[in-house]
Amino acid sequence: MKFALALCPALLLAAPAFAAPGDAPYRALGTEPGWTLSIDHGLIRYVGDYGRTRVITAAPEARPSFNGRRYVTPRITIDITRGECSDGMSNRTYPERVMVTVGRRTVRGCGGTPIVAPARMPVLEGKWRIETIDGHALRGGRPATISFAGERISGNGGCNAFGGSFRLVRGVLTAGPMISTKMACPGMPMVEEQAIMRLLGQPLTVSASRDGKLILSAGGPRTMVLSRERGFPDAD
Repeated sequence: MKFALALCPALLLAAPAFAAPGDAPYRALGTEPGWTLSIDHGLIRYVGDYGRTRVITAAPEARPSFNGRRYVTPRITIDITRGECSDGMSNRTYPERVMVTVGRRTVRGCGGTPIVAPARMPVLEGKWRIETIDGHALRGGRPATISFAGERISGNGGCNAFGGSFRLVRGVLTAGPMISTKMACPGMPMVEEQAIMRLLGQPLTVSASRDGKLILSAGGPRTMVLSRERGFPDAD
């Protein structure tokens, strides 16, 4: 004897419209202090306080919450709420607001894929000051800069000068090969310079924020924000 399984429409509507943690990668980030979060392959990975705090734990099933969802574990609690969110550094807009609690510390930021695309391709030509790298403001003593002239890129990472060639094809910037001086600088300037050079070694999408800053991004928190140096006005 065969039986047909009938599903109640009310139960179907009540089911949460969220993907399970292992279905698709989810990423979020925040600034000041800088932090990143990913939920992927059944794991939650959180890096906070510019790398000083790290949590890796199994991702539980998401609990529905008001206009969003919640992940609760003994080590970390994540609240994700639908609603536009700006990351505060690059002026990119994300579809969700994210709150992360680890112990007694709570940080806030944005999550999901950015939903605002640049209206036009920004003009690279000229000299730019590096304001942020990977979501946090540079704190080294010497300003870090990048200049674009023709197909050449040059600059200073806060310790060493560097230079090389670059290509810009369909909004993606590829730099290299790059050469640089070999001075050693103690503390934060060297850490920040290494982060800058790592980012320049990857293909970077180029966009502009609403206030005219240049955004070079390798995806997620791997982003550099540049402001134009005085004496190099924006091109129309």
